[in-house]
Order: sequence, then structure tokens, then C-alpha cells
Amino acid sequence: MNLSRENTGELTATIRLEITPEDYTEQVNKVIKDYQKKANIPGFRPGHIPAGLIRKMYGKAVLAEEVNKLISESLNNYIKEQNLDMLGNPIPNQEKNSAVNFETQTSFEFFFDIGFAPEFKIPFGPETEVEDLEITVDDSMIDKYVDETRKRFGTPVKAKESGQPAESDSAAEPITEVENPVETKTPEVIPAEMTPEFFEKVYPGEKLETEELFRERIRKDAFASFAQETDRIFFNKATDILVKSTNIDLPDEFLKRWLLEYNEGKFTQEQIDKDYPSFRESMKWQLIENRIIRENEIKVSDEDIRNYIRTVMLHRVGSEFVDPEMEKKYESIVDAFMQNKEQVQRINDQLYNARMLGLFKIKLSLLKKEVSYDEFIKIASETHEHEHHDHEHSHDHEHDHNHKHEH
Repeated sequence: MNLSRENTGELTATIRLEITPEDYTEQVNKVIKDYQKKANIPGFRPGHIPAGLIRKMYGKAVLAEEVNKLISESLNNYIKEQNLDMLGNPIPNQEKNSAVNFETQTSFEFFFDIGFAPEFKIPFGPETEVEDLEITVDDSMIDKYVDETRKRFGTPVKAKESGQPAESDSAAEPITEVENPVETKTPEVIPAEMTPEFFEKVYPGEKLETEELFRERIRKDAFASFAQETDRIFFNKATDILVKSTNIDLPDEFLKRWLLEYNEGKFTQEQIDKDYPSFRESMKWQLIENRIIRENEIKVSDEDIRNYIRTVMLHRVGSEFVDPEMEKKYESIVDAFMQNKEQVQRINDQLYNARMLGLFKIKLSLLKKEVSYDEFIKIASETHEHEHHDHEHSHDHEHDHNHKHEH
């Protein structure tokens, strides 16, 4: 087995692979003998079929299969041994590769083109500034939430269809009259009183004694809720800035060929040429993200994913209802979730993104900006339209569990 590499550009090369009989004869003979034992051919007892007949019937297919295996294994081993940081996968060089005849040839020569990941420096520090929005939680927002919560924990009023005064389930004063009683479908509600008992129902165990403490607790909840939305916009802005401010050369023509080969039959050359700019930006971010993950040792383990699933489940059912027996049932459900590769991959990516976000907040310079909720809605809408426009033609990349991205 002979492999050699010739550089064809700053970020491209061609690998020459030569396969001789010494590389495949032993394995081919082994497979032929196995066929002799298992083949069922009329006129011959099992295990007594002549090797020549088996070779005549299956030799070409066996040789082709073994050569293809050798090509794949040899290329993968060579890439690992040489520690090549590649983009995409090796592409057969059709100009140099000649037609193969497995009936007459005993030695084979193949050529594959490869692309290399470029060297680059990421401005991943305080020199990179990113706007970080913070939604102002004003009193009117808290008032609205208080009103809604008081109604949610309020006392329903039973409306009588006779037109007589309605009666309350509580000691509160009855409503004097019900207009259009026959048409009334939803009983009215007497809002809950602003008492420590009400506060305890909304926030169990927190012992909020005054309306002021209750309103501050609501304000804290609102901040946490808005933070998820503002963090999403911050993350997208940070990635955009890092991509635009990082100078990365890419082997564009090779990548276009790779896209055409990788998506065989799905896209035309014209479509790939048109969509390539968005793919190029996506590839740049993939390289940047890989570098950040590797250099900062960001990892997501199976146990991290299991803990995430447990947290979501317990949040939905309420942790106060969990007993040892239920915990066993939950663990069996977690086991079932872990068998769903798509689900696991989605959680894996979410956890990676959350850890990347935390790193961004530490490493980059944050330009804090307070905005009203209405202003934020406008910004979020514009950001969403921009993201859709930029990524509507982007290509998907492989995400491996425990490894955010691999090339």
C-alpha cells in the first residue's frame, strides 16, 4: 500500500493511493473460502463447492468490495496519522482517476483531492464589543401581571340563569345583578386579596409578607424570562461579529466541488454557486466555534444530558411530588429518551450553546443597553428577519454527540 500527497494550492492537495495484490489477496481468499462454506448452489453439497466456481461467480464483486474497503480505511488512517486538519471529505479526482476493470486489473491507482482548514486568529477577547440588551420591567408590566395572577387565584362566582343575584363561593359580597344571564357562559371571578396567603400560593415557601416584596419577586421573574430572549439575540450578534471580524481564507473551489459531491443529485452547480456565500459564512462560524470549544475545553457529557432531561421532567410535574418509586420510573423514561438520537443531539447542541453563551459573557466586552419591551419586540422582529434572510439557504452540517462539530 503506497500513499503520497502533493500540494495543489495553499489549502488543497491530492492524495495518490496505490493498491497492489499484496494488500488484498489474503482477505479476498478468506471471503471466498467463507462463501464456499455458506453458498447454496444446486448440484453441490454445502461446503463442497469448488473454489474456482465460487471465484468465477463472486470473485469480481468480492475484489471490488475489498478494494473499496481498503480505500476508505487507508484514507482515514492516513488522515489521522498525518494529523491533517481537513475541510469536508476527500473527493475523487475524476481527471486523474482512470476506469477500473476488476476482471483484468491486479493493481489499482486512485487519486483524491482534499481541502485543509486554514490558520486564523479569533478576536475572542475584550477587543470585541457586543451590544447586550436589557428589557426594562416597568410598573405597568408588573401591574398587569398582578391583575392576571389575582384573577387566576381568584374565587369563581356562580352566575344564575334566572336573572337573580349571583352567589359567591366565598365570603365576598355577591354581585348585585347579572346582565343577560342566559347568555353568560363564563362565571365571573373575584380577584384574590393581596395577602401573605395569596403570595404563598403564587410563590410557595418564599414567605413573602408584603405587597412590595411580592412585586419585587414578580420583577425578578420577569427579568429572568426576558433574559432568555435577550440572550438569544446577544448570542446571534456575537457570532455575527466574530465571523465578520475573523479573517479566514477558505479553499472555495474545492468546497463548491465538495458540496456538489456531498449533496449528489440534490443541487445543481448553479444553485451551489448562488448559495455558496451563505454556506461560506456558516463554514467560517463552524471553524471559529470548533476552535473556541477546543481551546476552552467545553464539553457535554451523557450525564449532563440526563440531568437536563431530569430537570425538565421534574419542573413539569413539580419536584414536591417525587418519591423513590416515581424516581425509578423517571430514570426509565430518561433511559428511553437517551435512545432517541435526534432528541439527544438537540439537547447536546442546546447545552453547548448555553456554555458558549456563558463564555461570551465572560470573554467579550458587553455594551449594556436598556430598552422597553416594545422596543425589544421591534429589535427581535428585525433580527429574526435578518437571520432568516441570511440563513434560509444555508446547508446543514453534521453535529456529533459529545463533539459539537467535526469536519
